[in-house]
Amino acid sequence: MDWKTASSYYEARLSEALNVQRHAVNLANLPQAEVPSQLKAILLQEAEPARRQLERLKKREFRIAVVGLEKAGKSTFINAWLECDLLPAKGGRCTFTTTQIYSVENDTEQKLEVQAKTEEQFINLLNELETAKAQEDIKTIRENEITLQQVRREGNRTFPFTRLDDIRESLKKYVADEKYAHAVLEARLYTNKLAQAEGIVFYDVPGLDSGLAKHVDEAKEMLSDCDAVILVQRFTSLREKELEIIKFTELGDKNITVADKLFVFLSRIDSLATPEALKTHIEEASQDWFKRAKLPQERIIYGSAGAYLVLNGLAGEQTRLEVGEASHIQAQLKKLTGIIDEEILNKKGTGIPEIKEKIFNYINTERVFILKKRCEASINTILTTSKEIYQLVSKRYPENPEEAKRFEEDRRRVLFSEWWNYRWEEKKADLQKFYDSSVAKNSLDNLTGNSATSLAKFKERYLQIVASEIQKLKEEAFRKKAIIFAANSFPQFDRMKANFAWREDLYGDISKLLSSIARQLALELKDEALNLVEYMTSLLWGSKQVKERLIDKSEEYFLSKLENSLSVLFLRFARPVAEVLIRAPLNSDARDKIAKSLGVDIEIVDNYYTGEEAAFQVLKRYAKYGYKLLYNPETRQQVLGIKGIVAPIINVVTQITIDVSSELKSSQDDVTFEVENDINAFEEYLRAAIFEAAGFQSYCIQELKGLIDSFREKQGTWMGVALNEWLQENPLLLAEIPPELRSQESNLEVSDRLRQLSTALKK
Repeated sequence: MDWKTASSYYEARLSEALNVQRHAVNLANLPQAEVPSQLKAILLQEAEPARRQLERLKKREFRIAVVGLEKAGKSTFINAWLECDLLPAKGGRCTFTTTQIYSVENDTEQKLEVQAKTEEQFINLLNELETAKAQEDIKTIRENEITLQQVRREGNRTFPFTRLDDIRESLKKYVADEKYAHAVLEARLYTNKLAQAEGIVFYDVPGLDSGLAKHVDEAKEMLSDCDAVILVQRFTSLREKELEIIKFTELGDKNITVADKLFVFLSRIDSLATPEALKTHIEEASQDWFKRAKLPQERIIYGSAGAYLVLNGLAGEQTRLEVGEASHIQAQLKKLTGIIDEEILNKKGTGIPEIKEKIFNYINTERVFILKKRCEASINTILTTSKEIYQLVSKRYPENPEEAKRFEEDRRRVLFSEWWNYRWEEKKADLQKFYDSSVAKNSLDNLTGNSATSLAKFKERYLQIVASEIQKLKEEAFRKKAIIFAANSFPQFDRMKANFAWREDLYGDISKLLSSIARQLALELKDEALNLVEYMTSLLWGSKQVKERLIDKSEEYFLSKLENSLSVLFLRFARPVAEVLIRAPLNSDARDKIAKSLGVDIEIVDNYYTGEEAAFQVLKRYAKYGYKLLYNPETRQQVLGIKGIVAPIINVVTQITIDVSSELKSSQDDVTFEVENDINAFEEYLRAAIFEAAGFQSYCIQELKGLIDSFREKQGTWMGVALNEWLQENPLLLAEIPPELRSQESNLEVSDRLRQLSTALKK
């Protein structure tokens, strides 16, 4: 197989292999495919050199990198190869920019192309140099800022030529002059002097030991993307930077050895003193290379490129100054090599014709074998790894679309169920934390009783409701008083009759008051319950079904149920108090009978009274003595054993302070004072006894705990709710679940990519 045929063949093979690699990596990128990371890493690692080789084949390029340390003679070597003293080769650093030399057939195709860096590329270079602290590079740029800016403004330039000598100055300017180095991206020389074979490209890479960071990067890139390497070596043993050449070559082309693609040119042998020194130089260098890279001796050629230029009349003035006169060089080479014949000396002594012959032989015979070795290894690695990925994934995923859909749906449901079972435990824990820190704190109490402040807040709201309702009751009572008193004042005011009539009307209003308080408490409790339900709803991503399942029928029904329950509790203890204090006047037989009939119902209230006033500690006693227990010193002393009276009160209507130690001015005032104090006493019992007696704390905790228990017991229900919300793609739920469960569209992705990989492998 010749090179042209081999290039076409492996271009097709590599394209197919990289297509397989792309599909295999696409499959491996899916987390649910569970492809071992090392397999994906192999494919990614193998793809880069394969792509580089494919690009070279598409361009029909065979790239040869000419590398070495500074002043090893790389540019002189290329000049000798081209048989034109073209590239600069002065005493100091002479190559700042990588030069690419392309082989063309015709004179008319010969040209020099100079590609300038764009502003963006130049800024990126500056940033990289700053980051790497490449001080020498930065110093060079600062010193030549104006010139570098001018080169960038001029942009890319092309210089056609017929003879290589015609573009010597232009090439020197853009390749060797440090004022231009950092503004030039690359220089390309197209000439028919390089090689007879089509597509041969030489890269003149700046020395790795130049001190410029960009030269190391360029060398690394070129050595990773070339087909052969010519190392121009000056010293016997390899220097540190020359060892990096081996390293970069190995890293960029792992499917062949360094020995497969490397040629070494031991340069400047004319600088050696004796034949023995030359022999030692060659032997030691050969042994060193064999030890480090198993490089055969026939790949090591010695000579002097400068001597070749001088002896063949090709050297320019600078080269002659560097190398010496022809007669001196000829005598030195004869001495070193023992070759007398000048024609043979020019070939064997300079080494240039010999290495050209070896390179051309490599191009004509060996490069197809090396290409095959490189490509077959790369293709085999890609295909073998891709097949392994296919086999691993195909054990768990089908290729058939319908089967894959069923399989994926089943798999996703199982994964979702597993996720939900784990997440359910977290939801329950979150609910308990919320109850302990928020619900209990803001409403009643937590389950361990550590938050009395929360209960106090709820009770405070209860006290506010009581105060508000009593205030309205008093205002209404005193508004009606005048009417009732007037109706019972003909021919004169009937104290007892008016008292009974007023109290009867007042008792009806108190019944309404108790219902109103119960309803307002129910609203408070409903709000707490709905806050809890709202949090439970948030736990299940705002699903409307949560409230529907926890709150029977409707909020109004729920409120009605709470109101009825609270009314029962409230009236159980508040109604007897109202009966004994409001229904009948003080010291009346009716009041005594009511107290007697209620019996233990009013005695129970005494157990829950938490106020400080002794007059209210026994309800039946207060019902008997009334306001006298508060304001009559003798009664207070005799019954309670307490000297002194409580502070005088202010009539809510007249706003007149009443001195209860003296007789009231009229019977109407007497009735008013009695009724008002009974209302105050009723309020006191509502405030200081009924809340505890009715067990509002226990009831509220019971209701809220009931909601929590109901939520916990409905795990199966919530599983269905979670499944519905998942299938409906609730964004709040999707934010919680694992990525592979989020999109309904991705359920066939593994199977689709598996099928694509299978198709690519079959091709």
